Amino acid sequence: MALDTVTATVLKTVLTSDALKKLFKTVATSRIAEKGALTSVIAGESNPEQELDKLTQADLIGASTDGQRYFVTAKGLRVARDLDNLI
Repeated sequence: MALDTVTATVLKTVLTSDALKKLFKTVATSRIAEKGALTSVIAGESNPEQELDKLTQADLIGASTDGQRYFVTAKGLRVARDLDNLI
């Protein structure tokens, strides 16, 4: 199965660390996740705020207006679906 361009680019440029992959998988699986739960997913591995910002800037997740919840974007759902198909 060939990767589409979006998924290939995300794999090469965004989902480069285990922490980013864990955060993205958590948000994509639950569709909406509390910030506290997300920061505990990678506690001790890296800076949760920085990792969440990377995923937000890549348009894989978005933040609620109060910044306490994160949701998966349409682009994020597409990438998650493609990644699931590769496994």
